[in-house]
Amino acid sequence: MKAYMFVGAMASIMAAGAFAETVSKTVTTQEYVTDAVATRQPKLSGTEGYVVTYGAAAGQTNGRQIVESVGTSTSAQTLPTTGAVVTALNEKQNKINGPQNTVVTYTGTSGGTSSKAVYSTSTAYSGQTGSLAEAGHVNTAVTNAFNAHLTCSDPNQTPANCMVWNINNLSGTYMPQP
Repeated sequence: MKAYMFVGAMASIMAAGAFAETVSKTVTTQEYVTDAVATRQPKLSGTEGYVVTYGAAAGQTNGRQIVESVGTSTSAQTLPTTGAVVTALNEKQNKINGPQNTVVTYTGTSGGTSSKAVYSTSTAYSGQTGSLAEAGHVNTAVTNAFNAHLTCSDPNQTPANCMVWNINNLSGTYMPQP
């Protein structure tokens, strides 16, 4: 019987020691407890896929959704991931900027551009050799060249059905007319 009492007494002492380590009995005032609770806020809650942001008042929180694409809205209140931003930028190129009355050409590299001037009928041709001409201007230039410097060999045929032409004169500067 004595052995049982000793074991029971030891178990009680060990249990009391364990309890004393986790619970502290300190006398305090209600004001101390009220002040300590007032400096804390409820645990934050939120929605999966959102970040928590500060609200308008102390302790208030709001949320912003994290999205995987940048979208097209200019007033969106979401937060795109860096991957979404990189993907969107990779699908775009710098804005094309060039002189007025030029045509965009591609350099052969992705997004690379250059330009070619559009032929102007009010400027001498010799200064525009690298420019692009509109089809109507080319047609007019060829027609004017035929009319000014060629005559049909057969006087009985019209220019529309002439088969053989004579060259009259090939001197001068040729400019297509609008």
